[in-house]
Amino acid sequence: MKKIYVLDTNILMQSPRALFGFADNDIYLPTTVIRELDKHKTDSGERGYNTREVIRMLEDLRRSYVAAHAAGEEIKGIEMPNGGTLHIAESEIDHPDFLPRCLGLSYDTPDMRIIGAVYKLTKENKEPVILVTNDAAMRFNAFVSTKNSITIQDYRNETIETDEHYTGKTELTVSPSVINKLYKDKQIDLEEVLESIMEHGLYENEYMHFVANDGSKQSAVGILRNGKINLINADITTYGGIRGKNLSQKCLLHALMQPAEEIPLVIAKGPAGTGKTLLSVACGLDGTYDDHTGRRYNEMLLTRSNVQADNDLGALPGDLQDKMSPLVRPFYDNMERIFAGEDNDIATARQQIDFVRACGTVNICPVGYVRGRTLDHRYLIVDEAQNLTVTQALTLITRAGYGTKIVLCGDPDQIDAKYLDKRNNGLVFAAEKMKGSKYCAQITFDQEEAVRSDLAMEAVKRMTI
Repeated sequence: MKKIYVLDTNILMQSPRALFGFADNDIYLPTTVIRELDKHKTDSGERGYNTREVIRMLEDLRRSYVAAHAAGEEIKGIEMPNGGTLHIAESEIDHPDFLPRCLGLSYDTPDMRIIGAVYKLTKENKEPVILVTNDAAMRFNAFVSTKNSITIQDYRNETIETDEHYTGKTELTVSPSVINKLYKDKQIDLEEVLESIMEHGLYENEYMHFVANDGSKQSAVGILRNGKINLINADITTYGGIRGKNLSQKCLLHALMQPAEEIPLVIAKGPAGTGKTLLSVACGLDGTYDDHTGRRYNEMLLTRSNVQADNDLGALPGDLQDKMSPLVRPFYDNMERIFAGEDNDIATARQQIDFVRACGTVNICPVGYVRGRTLDHRYLIVDEAQNLTVTQALTLITRAGYGTKIVLCGDPDQIDAKYLDKRNNGLVFAAEKMKGSKYCAQITFDQEEAVRSDLAMEAVKRMTI
């Protein structure tokens, strides 16, 4: 049986292609949604761009319909390329058992008008009617105002349905002879650890911590590439003498230092204080600023996903770098720490930061400004990537040209974006979809791997509910 999907405005403004994301089912856009799209078509940033994209798609559908049908003919539905049919629904709310007024909700809000349209369609059709929205407050209002009589879901095409997220690393217990052979030959076949692997299942570019099963302290770290397990150097030192302090940091450093031709995408997930940004910046400086190791990148680009970054840039004084500086201050804090070194020479560190900015070695780039570019031989760090939409994440990753490395860092538990959650943000979506790709390595940190001060760690233990 075909279904009827009613799309909320936020779905289209976040993912324009969602218009064609429901196969050959019927799509309904309430008139309120059309008005909301028209109201936001001149917005700046990602929201305005996506809104204009949706309006262009609707115009293309209108042109196709006009070309195929006679003027004055009743419009029963507009055929779409994917086999679905587009309908416009009146934002009707005049039902005696529709309850927003007694709940203190206004009939005049866009959300309630859209809910009213869904309620009417549910009453008038035998087919299942489903409201699709990423707005949690709207879902709750729909639940109470209709006495739980309408079906509600988020946009599942961009949602990860499992809470079991890939960590990028695993621990395997093996015989000491396997560890000895890995150190000797630098590489072993999967068959040599087949029993351990069968318990876990491995993916390309997954890191493996081998622990001896005889109670000894023998261990080794390898990475699965091209069907073989390769020994890695777990004690890499990057620019400024930065080294990994735990297994996850050591694996992340290895991934970040690999040539862009081998691993062009690195995804680092985990709580604040685990060193994701610090290590990313250190490896970026190592590849763009340290002539001793040979410059591998022409430029290190810094960007940070922020729910207001693209829309509020015009409100701050100065040029683009000045406008973005408050948003990317964490990058500068980490560079200051790296340049200051063990002597903690802050004055010299700040001079070096000014120098790398002045000579163009390190630059800032808002997320919205990356669209349309092809980045060759760049090292791009995207912080707070959990606040990216799936469309934004795809836009950034597909900007990679020859010799470019892209690093996505973020904490899926710290989402600020209005319509995103743990399952539909760009960071976790990219991590799940790129799992097993030979072009991507991933590391997920645990809270226990945070390397902040004793006070910070004590506060986490005592004050986290």
